[in-house]
Amino acid sequence: MIFLGPVFAFWQLKKKLSKKVEPKHRFPLLKLPSVVLLECIENLDVLEITSLSLLSKRAKSIAKLIAKRIPRNLLDIRLRFGGDPKICLRLPTDPRRVYIIDYNKDKESSEYPYIQSSRIGPKVYNFLFLEDNGNAIEDIKQMIEYICELFRSQVTGITIADESLIEWIINLQSTIRYVWIDNDIVSSVETLDRIFENLKVTNHFRLKSIDKKTKITKPIPCPSISIHNSYWFTLPAILNADNSIIRLYGSKLTPNDINTILRKCQLGLKLRNLEYLKIETSTFLGYDDSNDEILKDLDLTVVGGNDGRPKTVKIDDKWMLTLPHADTRIDIIRNDGMIGSLFGNFQRYEHLKVTFISFHLQVWRRTRPRQDNNNFNLVYF
Repeated sequence: MIFLGPVFAFWQLKKKLSKKVEPKHRFPLLKLPSVVLLECIENLDVLEITSLSLLSKRAKSIAKLIAKRIPRNLLDIRLRFGGDPKICLRLPTDPRRVYIIDYNKDKESSEYPYIQSSRIGPKVYNFLFLEDNGNAIEDIKQMIEYICELFRSQVTGITIADESLIEWIINLQSTIRYVWIDNDIVSSVETLDRIFENLKVTNHFRLKSIDKKTKITKPIPCPSISIHNSYWFTLPAILNADNSIIRLYGSKLTPNDINTILRKCQLGLKLRNLEYLKIETSTFLGYDDSNDEILKDLDLTVVGGNDGRPKTVKIDDKWMLTLPHADTRIDIIRNDGMIGSLFGNFQRYEHLKVTFISFHLQVWRRTRPRQDNNNFNLVYF
C-alpha cells in the first residue's frame, strides 16, 4: 500500500489547487518510459493498480498491463450495501488479504480519499475510503464497471439494497455466484421472474422480506437458497425444486406440509438433489400433536450415537454450517439408500397457544458400515 501515498497526494492536489503545479514540485513518474515504469510498479496490489489507473489515460493503459498478470475472472468482486456501500475485492491466491473500497461520510470532504489498514486474526483488510456525496449507488456502479473492465472479471456477489441494482446487474452480466436481496426490494412475482429469467445465480440466493400478497409455486433456480419471511413460499415451490440447500425462515408451512415433504422424499418422488432442508414455522397444534403430524405414515428408524453422519453442511463455497447435535435422532431411508436424518426443536407458548417449530432434514449417504449400539453387529442400509 506504500504506492498509494503519492497517488492520493496527487488526487488531493487536484482537488485543492486551482492553479497548475510547477513540474519541478513533483516527480514525473508517469513520464518514465513504459518498460522502466512497469519495473517500478510491477508489484502493486489490487487497490494500487485501480488507483493508478484513475490518474490518466496513460496510467490506465499501464495499469491494464499489470492487471493482465491476474488471470481472467480470478478477482473476487462483491458489492455490499446496508450501512456504508462497499466493494470487496480479494484474490484466491492471497485469501488472507481483503481490499475494500468504502464510501462514507465520516470525514470532511477535503480528507478524501484516504487509506487505512487493519488486521483481524489472520486477515489483513486494506481500505480505500471515498466520499459518499449522496450518490453512492451510482458511483459504485461506475466503479464496479471500471474494475470489471480493468481486471477482466465479473461481479461474484451482490447485495441488492435498491431496486435499480436489479436492472443494472442484469445488464452487466448474465451469471453471478451470489445474490442477496434486502427487505422490501422485491414487490412482485414478476420482479423475481425477471431476475431468474435474465440472471443465472450459480451458488447461493438469499432473499429477505417480500410483499405479503405474493405467492409463488415455481421453484427458485439456484442450488442453495435462504428465504427470510418465507410466508409466500408454498409447498409446490419446494416439492418441484431441484435445490440442494433450502432454508426457510418465518414460513407458513404446516406440520402436515412437512410430513408431505418427508413422504415424497422417502419415496424418492421429489427433492432428489436435496442435501439439507430447514423450516422455521409455527402452528396452533400442541407439541405432541405437531410431532405426530410431522412423522405420520413414515417408515422411521431410531438411531443413537455417532454413526458417521456429517456434522456440517455446505451452504455455499465459503460457508459451512454446523448442524444440531443429537444423541438420538430419527432417520428415513430413501429407496436409493440415501439417509434423511430428522431434527426438530419445538417450543410451546401456552399464553399464545402457539408452537414454534424449527425443523431440519439432512440427506446423506453412509460411507462406512453402521455399528449397532446394542449388539455391535455391523448393519448396512
